[in-house]
Amino acid sequence: MGFTHTTACQDRDFPEWHGGRSHALVWALVLEDPELEHCIADARSRLSGLLLRRYERQPHVTVAFAGLAAEPGLPGYDAEDLDADLASLRSLLDGPVEVRATGWGSFPMVPYLAVESDWAPRVHAALSRDIVPGDPMPYVPHVTVGHWAGAWRRDSVLERLDAPHPTQSWQVSRLSLLRYETHDIAGRLEPIGHVGLGDGQWSLERVDPADVSQLNFCSTTHRS
Repeated sequence: MGFTHTTACQDRDFPEWHGGRSHALVWALVLEDPELEHCIADARSRLSGLLLRRYERQPHVTVAFAGLAAEPGLPGYDAEDLDADLASLRSLLDGPVEVRATGWGSFPMVPYLAVESDWAPRVHAALSRDIVPGDPMPYVPHVTVGHWAGAWRRDSVLERLDAPHPTQSWQVSRLSLLRYETHDIAGRLEPIGHVGLGDGQWSLERVDPADVSQLNFCSTTHRS
């Protein structure tokens, strides 16, 4: 990517982005592997002093940003959008997908472990609503390591990041709809539901009657 220095991230709320909505949603492949978690932790140690101190998100590969979750009086991603996404997904299902680690890299704002998946780019194109032809930031499947805390020379930070990466591949059997709190750029991801990559079945993770934003996804006709 054509940049010489990283960009400092700000660990703050961005109301100008979320407009008062409390959650944002992403479609992602969750990689549940203690060895991978250890590898990411080691990468953060090598970059000590260069990253924002906190990054609590589980290892995952974002396939598409779904949107800001709708709330009373605030439009956003809702059951109709979920139905549309599920319809698009089901036309692309072909069983569990393989994800392979390929090496370390960096975007201007975050370092990452790059991965390969033949399936993820196709689903990204199908689910992304605002792709601009010729976008200079093409989709790169990856696992984020953290957020850069300053403007560091790209070649220098990549030297510090360089180390053996996981050589195994992961078989992922479901695509997850995850949400995070919009005021916290480094907080954990909470699963809303999952789509089986073999049968296309949508299943909710759990339902909290007091959680209005989550109830938006209980009315879908594709609910299990």
